[in-house]
Amino acid sequence: MKRTFNVKGMHCAACVANVEKAVASVPGVQSATVNLALETVTVELEQGRIFSQIQQTVKKAGYTLTDSIQGDFARRKLAETMLWQRRFRWQAVLGIPLLVYSMAHMLSGQPHPSPIHILIQFLLTTPLVLAGRHFYVTGISALIRLRPSMDSLVAMGTGAAYLYSVFSSINLLWGFQIPGFDQLYFESAGVILLFITLGRFLEAKAKGKTVQALTELFQVAPSVGWVFRDNNWTQVPAADIQVGDKVQVKPGEKIPVDGLVLEGETHVNEAAITGESMPVKKGSGDKVIGATMNVEGAIVIKTLKVGDQTLFARIIKMVEEAQATKAPIQALADRVAAVFVPVVIGIAILGFITWLLLGMLGKVSMSDPLAFSVNILVSVLIIACPCALGLATPTAIVVGTGLGARSGIHFKSAEALQRMSEIDTMVFDKTGTLTTGEAAITDIHTSQDKSRFQALFYALESRSEHHLAKAILTHMQNLDLPKLPVNRFRADTGFGVRGIIEDELTLAGSLNYLRRENIVVPDSALELDSRLQAQSKTVIHLTWGGEWQGLVALADSIRIEAEPVIYDLQKRNLSIWLITGDNERTAALVAKSIGIPNVMAEVLPEDKSQKIRELKASGKTVAMVGDGINDAPALAAADVGISISSGTDVAIETSDVVLMNSELASVMTAFRLSQRVVSKIRQNLFWAFIYNIIGIPIALGLLYPFTGILLNPMFAGAAMALSSVSVVGNTLLLRRFES
Repeated sequence: MKRTFNVKGMHCAACVANVEKAVASVPGVQSATVNLALETVTVELEQGRIFSQIQQTVKKAGYTLTDSIQGDFARRKLAETMLWQRRFRWQAVLGIPLLVYSMAHMLSGQPHPSPIHILIQFLLTTPLVLAGRHFYVTGISALIRLRPSMDSLVAMGTGAAYLYSVFSSINLLWGFQIPGFDQLYFESAGVILLFITLGRFLEAKAKGKTVQALTELFQVAPSVGWVFRDNNWTQVPAADIQVGDKVQVKPGEKIPVDGLVLEGETHVNEAAITGESMPVKKGSGDKVIGATMNVEGAIVIKTLKVGDQTLFARIIKMVEEAQATKAPIQALADRVAAVFVPVVIGIAILGFITWLLLGMLGKVSMSDPLAFSVNILVSVLIIACPCALGLATPTAIVVGTGLGARSGIHFKSAEALQRMSEIDTMVFDKTGTLTTGEAAITDIHTSQDKSRFQALFYALESRSEHHLAKAILTHMQNLDLPKLPVNRFRADTGFGVRGIIEDELTLAGSLNYLRRENIVVPDSALELDSRLQAQSKTVIHLTWGGEWQGLVALADSIRIEAEPVIYDLQKRNLSIWLITGDNERTAALVAKSIGIPNVMAEVLPEDKSQKIRELKASGKTVAMVGDGINDAPALAAADVGISISSGTDVAIETSDVVLMNSELASVMTAFRLSQRVVSKIRQNLFWAFIYNIIGIPIALGLLYPFTGILLNPMFAGAAMALSSVSVVGNTLLLRRFES
């Protein structure tokens, strides 16, 4: 089983590694995946695992674990943002005067600090250090546990600068003349804490915006509903509505549950589910979905699903689960993050020792080797930023999946989102995908009495669940036909149906079905079959007692948007295929009309998955687009299975990407969105790595022998604070994406 928990106290990629390692160490935990952007850990564990065991282990690692509440992230992030805002305001009261005063002193050119200057810097910095005590409490405790984090770097860097300045102050004021202790880094310690606190505030605020799309979805959920109880309509909390209750929904109100319309007619805005704002007509017998808006006309519905069983709740859960997963592209960042902080601490200490020895031995010209080396130590510790590495991928996944959900496009995992961007081959089912799926009878030809022929056809097809059977029943249900009983009914998938009517074997299906059963078909019927199929019509023959009785032809209209969607996909260098159980001639005509060059026809449902595997075996990365019902095996076999469906249970279960609005154009939108998200992840990772690759050597003083430039720790603090903010800010540019 899987459970998701909130984790408080994580700030960087090292924290992610620490929490995952701690949770995974609990006996019975099979895997643990942390999302830094959402501050959650998703745990796969055996039945019966106790929450308190995991909680205690995480607490020992220095973090706080709590139960995850659906939709709770926005509230927690707002509280955290306000906390960091208050901390920054307190830091700014003394930090800004300290920054101004220290910069003025630097520009004055005074070689040694005066007693009054020492006192002012001490009095301004000490309260700043005390106000930032949370960095030292969490950072030092993490060091003691040998699981250092970003706070450990801050604590070591600012702590070293502050303590060195205190010793230097004592040395200068009391005249001890101890060599090496004649410089002050008070301003570095205080201003670094100011910059880092500002960075945390801006980061928390930006991270809150990453879930804006999902937060908007939560706000859609209705809180109350009108229920018929005790012969009265009573308004009750939505959570109190039960399956079977009659619920009245007035114009302008949100539908609180999934249900079936019993009374009234209206139009419902289903944008919360499908992303489409065009209202859909609903009347008696139609299903309605919770969280959608009743635009006009009062209706009474029978409750079918409530609470977490409603489609809306399942969509929210699907989005949250997707956001809690990791994309494969994050693997490199995870490996680096696991050793990042210890390596940085090692580099900082090595740099301190190396420069100190070089200065003391006279190998490099410097006025004060100890002060110079302290500068190196503080700068390296402060400029290193595992936060940017930790936020690069999950923030983009959160924003991308949220944007998709708002348009009715649901990626079931971060891996599916990444794989979608990598596909080079897209395979489409025909019926219900490229076509509307609403077939209608266009021709009826029989050698027998038409009424009896239709009665036989109606009786046999009434037992079938195939979509073509439903079209036949719709056409014939209002005819005054005799009711014929059917015995021993059987559906032969991909061919047709059979049953016993009036003691005779009766078949309805394709020409291949009749040939397989050794039924003799008149030449005139063969010619008619060929002519109708040439018109892209599906032909179903009927036999009774081994004799051909006649046929019906059905046509399924091609979706209006099919041709432009196929054109756009081909412009992006995708190889497009059509796969269908229809005959080759019909399939070829449909493919030609919308510009698909590759066709696989007369493929049985159970063989579609094999065709997908064959394409994959040839080196293709394949996406399969189907209606999520009879295409389930093929959807599962593809690298990315895409269900274009009106929210069927099978679609949600079997595919990697669910398109709730049934619009073919959403396939193109999903592909473009996935490419944009993965591109943003690559940008974030690039800048996160480049920042550290360039920043750490500069802080280490490698430019000093050639240019005489030595990085001031205050600038290192500012750069570190801005690095993670810039990564999140870059991710937020995704919100400009237009479907």
